[in-house]
Amino acid sequence: MSIFTIGQNARMHAHMMMVKHQWWRPFIKQTHDPQVVQQNLLERILTIQADTTFGKKHRFSRLRGYHEFRLGVPIQRYEDLRPYVQAQEDTKGRELNHDQPVSYALTSGTTGKSKDIPILPQTIQMFRHYQLLSTYAQYQGIPKIFQGKMLVLAGQEIEGYLESGTPYGSMSGLLAAALPSVLQSKTFLPKAIQGMTGYQQKYLYLVAWALSEPDLSVVATANPSTFLKLLEVGRQHFSELVEQLGLNRKKTPDWVAPFPRLAGRRLRYLQSLMGHEDQLTVEALWPKLKAVVTWTGGSCGVLIPRLKTKLSTRTAIVEMGYLSSEFLGSLNVDVQTNQCVPTFHENFFEFVEQTDWDADRPNTVTLDQLDTGKRYYVLVTTMNGLYRYLMNDLIEVTGWFHRTPTIRFVQKGKGVTNLTGEKLYEFHVMNAVEAIQKAYQTTVDFYVMLADPLTLQYTLYLEHPPLDFFVGYKLEQHLGQANLEFQAKRESERLQPLRVVYVRPGTGEAYKAHCLQQGQRDAQFKVVRLQYAKDCSFDFPNYVRA
Repeated sequence: MSIFTIGQNARMHAHMMMVKHQWWRPFIKQTHDPQVVQQNLLERILTIQADTTFGKKHRFSRLRGYHEFRLGVPIQRYEDLRPYVQAQEDTKGRELNHDQPVSYALTSGTTGKSKDIPILPQTIQMFRHYQLLSTYAQYQGIPKIFQGKMLVLAGQEIEGYLESGTPYGSMSGLLAAALPSVLQSKTFLPKAIQGMTGYQQKYLYLVAWALSEPDLSVVATANPSTFLKLLEVGRQHFSELVEQLGLNRKKTPDWVAPFPRLAGRRLRYLQSLMGHEDQLTVEALWPKLKAVVTWTGGSCGVLIPRLKTKLSTRTAIVEMGYLSSEFLGSLNVDVQTNQCVPTFHENFFEFVEQTDWDADRPNTVTLDQLDTGKRYYVLVTTMNGLYRYLMNDLIEVTGWFHRTPTIRFVQKGKGVTNLTGEKLYEFHVMNAVEAIQKAYQTTVDFYVMLADPLTLQYTLYLEHPPLDFFVGYKLEQHLGQANLEFQAKRESERLQPLRVVYVRPGTGEAYKAHCLQQGQRDAQFKVVRLQYAKDCSFDFPNYVRA
């Protein structure tokens, strides 16, 4: 280890001790009585935003406590807030927020238009505070996690500019920029790579830079598919990339972004592995890798078993938390068990139990009223202009950390279909496919189930060699056990038999490429495992196995 690295790590340790005393311990103390923190936060938000057009319309200055807030402000969706966002950007008046946005987090919307989430100066401070707590939890939970270099796979902090000149970017890029400076110095990817639009070319650059770093100790990526794709590209192009890493500048092709140069021990080691790509392992390439920080819930959870097979047992998989472009929803306070608590100190939470929401009874409850094991839809009120905002996300309460509930992300609300009253959820499908994998002792990396209201039939597209004739029947059994209405509709033949269609290898990658072309971001890409056929523009029949 170089003298420079020793000095870096000493500064990092001093930084973490400062975070422990100044930020972490006070936060942990708040988990003993989060509802008091919530009440004070709501009062603060109403006071700050009282002089906005939205605040005046809903009489923020007169609202006293949560009960009056709930009665005085209807549940909001983004389309309800869009006129205020646009008006504030156009006029610079106090329409939605007291302070002016300095940028926007961009995410896809339900109407085809993007959603511009205001980022205020204090929002950036909250991101920095969040990263202080998050990285400290990782530091104390996993020894030497930050001893080496950090591979942070994120989007761009600034992707472009609105007509007004205000920048917009991805939430993952904003979060990466909010990392403490002592950890920023341990990242090594050039920013130019994140701005590359060529999908395959970008991964070649990412792999090259990753291969160049022998002391990699942590990988951070929102979606595990990103790291798995990096490993796949690395295996396919390993020899070619190692040759390029050893070239001098005059012999290097016309690369469009900075490309690493290697010499000495690391280059000789990589050259010794050429011709043995089938035997390459993550541990062989990065023996000091302590953790992969990523999403493990929702549709991303399907990839975690595959990711585990790629990693050493000494490499932890750390839940990144319930995060979205709208807000940072949870913080992982115990990375060994992946316990995540809602960010109650920065956002005001309301919840609607899943059964109530499904019955069109949006009875809201607060943080202290949640029950372990139950699932809830999330409403959030933030410091940057989202008021009683419906996230359309389903979470589950997994337990308690002191007097604060711990939660996990289950799925987006849009992963729900209802052809004839069965109301099938994405997690039902995911659990059924997981059971099939166990029964057949196999692994399925990609699948999507489509619901067709015209034929009243579900079709599961499976990237896998054909299994036996009984797979569809067994899937229906698992779905029926989890969802009695599904079982009843099948028994009464109101639902047609489930179809299983096997698609060719590479269909998952083609599906992802299609979604990226439709405007989804690589860093935020998630497969919605259950969709209506009319909402899916990918041509699955073209990929059916012969």
